[in-house]
Amino acid sequence: MVDRILCLANSYKHDHRCMAGISLLSKRWLRLVGRQVPGCLTIGEASYADGREVRLLDVFEAEIVETCASHCHPEDVYLESKSLQFVERYDEPHHAAKLMLHVSRDQTVLDGASDRIYGKKLVGYPMKRSIELVKPDDLWWWIRDEAGKRKNRALFRVGHASRFRYDLAVTDPTCLQRLNGLKPGIYSNAIVAGGNAGRMLLTASLSEAFEGFHYKLIAGVIPLVETAKQERRIAVAAASH
Repeated sequence: MVDRILCLANSYKHDHRCMAGISLLSKRWLRLVGRQVPGCLTIGEASYADGREVRLLDVFEAEIVETCASHCHPEDVYLESKSLQFVERYDEPHHAAKLMLHVSRDQTVLDGASDRIYGKKLVGYPMKRSIELVKPDDLWWWIRDEAGKRKNRALFRVGHASRFRYDLAVTDPTCLQRLNGLKPGIYSNAIVAGGNAGRMLLTASLSEAFEGFHYKLIAGVIPLVETAKQERRIAVAAASH
């Protein structure tokens, strides 16, 4: 089956890619999995025929072979090799309101306030979703150096009244490229948002099991392009959704 997908994550997964997005036909989340490496796509599989990697907010057509869902990743589907076809960009101001309709209305990220989920819990209680779009409040970026290893983290709340602040690892290659030019420290969102602080969505994703836990990650960092008039429309659309 050929589907049309809006890319909202094409992030690092070891030496490969975790690519996911929303089907513009079914309105469902899909995480694309290849046949070469279990649970992810190679860089080649996550690219078009001309070698360009799929970017966030690309709309592309892909041939979906079958589901390969698991207890931790219910959205996983197999991708037919070399089937990606670019359609258009989804980065015009009028797209911002449409994107907001897909934002999670929950007050927590992926069903909980913790940054991880115990792996054995999911055996009896599988995830209903392992990826979602989040509108962060009070977003900051924390770059740490731990024993010579650089760590890039997103600090944010979900809802301005929330007292809980998430501290999640970032795996979005474009965002990491910007953060890697900075020294360790805590930076305002304007550093990544290009001076348009606050106009940003995050794609939160659940990792596969690592040392007994599934960790919540920021797999996509998506600056919104909007005008003041459209910003008011977005607020109305989100409130009525």
